[in-house]
Amino acid sequence: MIRDAVTCDRPNCRGMMLEPLDYEHDTFEAHVIASGWTYDATGHTCPACMLGTGPVHERGECPVCGGRICTLHGQDECLSCERKLPAGDGEDEW
Repeated sequence: MIRDAVTCDRPNCRGMMLEPLDYEHDTFEAHVIASGWTYDATGHTCPACMLGTGPVHERGECPVCGGRICTLHGQDECLSCERKLPAGDGEDEW
């Protein structure tokens, strides 16, 4: 299976979003924009860099920016883009 991807073009950022197997938007581009990514003349910018919490230095399982996720008080949160996600397996529980 071939899947599209978008990467952050900011210096030293490893932000990346893979095309999910299913999404509610008509196109992957619409899904990327709805997830907080931006496009402009200088390229793509991930949500972490847009928030000022980036760049993404450490890759992980965040479906939005590719950053590392930790679980705190039963809530998963990306350490880069600060996106709250449903709690997973608690592997990095603090």
